[in-house]
Amino acid sequence: MATEKNDIQFSSLFSPAGVICQTQETERDKILLDMLRLLADRRSIGDVEDAFDAVLARENDLPTIVAPGMAMPHARLEALDQIVVAVATSQEGVVYDPNRPDTRVKLIVLTLAPKAAPGAYLQAIGCLARICQDPATADLVASLRTPEQVWAFFDKGGTTLQEPLRSRAVMDPAQVKKILRE
Repeated sequence: MATEKNDIQFSSLFSPAGVICQTQETERDKILLDMLRLLADRRSIGDVEDAFDAVLARENDLPTIVAPGMAMPHARLEALDQIVVAVATSQEGVVYDPNRPDTRVKLIVLTLAPKAAPGAYLQAIGCLARICQDPATADLVASLRTPEQVWAFFDKGGTTLQEPLRSRAVMDPAQVKKILRE
């Protein structure tokens, strides 16, 4: 069982440099690609086109609008060893689901998780759900003017997720001993 020292602050999964604030872009796919390129510039996420294809496959099948005005696209990638996040906001909103053109998304939280840690994404979305409980969250975050303000919103309240257990930890005797001590 993980202890508090293994808790990870949700805001540690990205930085202000991973935020596209008040984008004027109106095309969902273009925003997603911009977010992936932003991540690729700062983190090793593997091939951007492969990541884009993985995200689009999920979004085209079932758009991940998780709350009013908020979408959380995601993919699990082999190239990752930890969760990475990018955030985009739009004051006007983006038509995120072509089948629902009247539904606009103002906050997009793109999450990429390692394939080696299948529970990591679920932990991240659970933590995000606690942060974004208020239905007005998307409007509030979309109104913030700087990437630093957006990041600070997610940093509030000390909401954390537990560090996920990975299969390689069980294979490493030192990691097994550490886990058993906790």
